[in-house]
Amino acid sequence: MIIIGVTGKYCAGKSYISHRIASRGYYEIDVDALGHKALIESYDQLIETFTDVIASPHSEIDRAKLKEIVFSDPAKLLQLESIVHPKMVLMCKELIEKEERKGAKAIIINAALLHRMQLDLICDIICYVHTPLLLRYRRAKVRDKMSWNKFIRVQEAQKDINSTLFDTEGDVYIMKNYGKQSFIHRQVDEFCITIGI
Repeated sequence: MIIIGVTGKYCAGKSYISHRIASRGYYEIDVDALGHKALIESYDQLIETFTDVIASPHSEIDRAKLKEIVFSDPAKLLQLESIVHPKMVLMCKELIEKEERKGAKAIIINAALLHRMQLDLICDIICYVHTPLLLRYRRAKVRDKMSWNKFIRVQEAQKDINSTLFDTEGDVYIMKNYGKQSFIHRQVDEFCITIGI
């Protein structure tokens, strides 16, 4: 089974590309979605670490408040990651094993923090999505109503998301996203043909 890691910086369009590859009949692991589950599982520990300021009225973690805290303080971001990342990695590996038992030909891991979580170590091939900074900011502004200052803080926290840092013996493909779907589709088709899926 080929394990394909799809990664890139915030608002690069990696989910779109990951979905496009998966649409050929392969299972996609959305690591962000695993993060939501890890937050639920870590509720007590997170409240103990960051206080109940991050609790929503429904006894859930207020993700917006948590993001605000961790993206303004690198030490707090490391604290959060030390709590939730091990759970997310374990969930990811369990899903991979499940697909492998089914005899799947390929599986896609959609993860911005592929390298930081050391998931690149288990990937056979990595697809890095490169999108210009201003295009990513425009998307962040429209999708998440994000200010320039907040966007820059997120960029600072993602310095290690870079196509040259992966720990893999497999190939690293750079997929360019300039906003044109036809151009993205062509690259995805070429990528899938090249790797034989």
